[in-house]
Amino acid sequence: MHIAIDIYDISATGGLERFSISFANSMRDCGHRISCFTSSHANVPACYPLASDITVKSYPFTGDAASIPILRQQVLDCSPDIFISPASFNNPLLWCAVLAGTGIPLVYSEHSDPWKIESERWNQAERQAVLWAADAVHLLLPPYLQSVPEALRHKCHVIPNPVPPANLEHRPCPEKPHILSLGRLNHVKQIPLLVQAFELLAADFPQWELHIWGSGEEEKAIRKAVARTAYSERIRICGLTTEPDQQFCKADIFCIPSRFEGFGLTVVEAFTHGVAVVGFQDCSGVNSLIRSEHNGLLAPQMTAASLAQSLRRLMEDAPLRQRMGTAARESARAFAPERIYDQWEAMLVQAAARKGQTQLSKLYSDENCSPEEAAWRATMREVLQRPNVLLQNRQIFRRFLRRHPALKSALKRVLGRK
Repeated sequence: MHIAIDIYDISATGGLERFSISFANSMRDCGHRISCFTSSHANVPACYPLASDITVKSYPFTGDAASIPILRQQVLDCSPDIFISPASFNNPLLWCAVLAGTGIPLVYSEHSDPWKIESERWNQAERQAVLWAADAVHLLLPPYLQSVPEALRHKCHVIPNPVPPANLEHRPCPEKPHILSLGRLNHVKQIPLLVQAFELLAADFPQWELHIWGSGEEEKAIRKAVARTAYSERIRICGLTTEPDQQFCKADIFCIPSRFEGFGLTVVEAFTHGVAVVGFQDCSGVNSLIRSEHNGLLAPQMTAASLAQSLRRLMEDAPLRQRMGTAARESARAFAPERIYDQWEAMLVQAAARKGQTQLSKLYSDENCSPEEAAWRATMREVLQRPNVLLQNRQIFRRFLRRHPALKSALKRVLGRK
């Protein structure tokens, strides 16, 4: 099978990029031909290792209607059996426009909390139109299925992200007991909240430290939060690691204080290393992975005090940490890559069978359909008729910025945003 996959920014760090590149490599190892599409320049190296015989094609990510035929021809020249759009924003709208009329099946792979996508990152009407247009829909966790209209659930496949088992043969020398935080530093991760929680605990646990690994736009805010504490010398801001396994091996507790996650990849990585995890009860993408009192703890309120209380239980009880760590390693078995990729292959074979008779081929069909389906189809038609498929027609300023990426980057720098 020839699989094409969109890797929006092949040079970026993050869970979605790591999954997409790992997926491409794994499908290639299974004997499939792989083509990757990226908005990065052709000479920009991938942030994560990518097999040398995987084709990488660069495309313009403007969304302008004039760019669609060019990108469509790129895809047709590639001639894949199936196209995968992994996303947590509205990027799939672009691929719906590109694939319309090509007969190439579309798999929409969703990588965040769907309710957050609809309320904060996108909107419900357009997301549901893409769910209708896709030939298969990939969701990360069972609760996310509830966000899909019942009429579309038959095409949904719930498959978690794969996490390889940890290599525990060469564990590094133990350090001072410490809580580990590892991931992209943005406001959703709520690292300053963890800093506040550690400050509440530090006096009672004078040997313990907090190690924060990662990079991102919130680093300055995190450094300010650390500087305000009386225990800044025991909080390390370590930067970006190229060896996350080493950090998990040395950790005594892993804490993920996120407001929400699509899939807490670092949670399962901690599990593979036998490390108990603390997160929030209300954090989607984490509360489905942590079984509180079994492989970790879920703080009942999203506050520093509540987080500190859960951390305290593990910090003061080494046997509890060990018992939960053992259970965590057992929990990680469900995410073994061979299990996950078998499920992916089954889904792709099923979706590829629709080549030439895809869901998007019904876009302008006159066949009778339910009022619900008629609404999804009408929304997709409206999207494809816009001057910019990624923006509603009233978003003139955003459309202007998409046409001038250098100006957009300059404005982000001025505003202090990534």
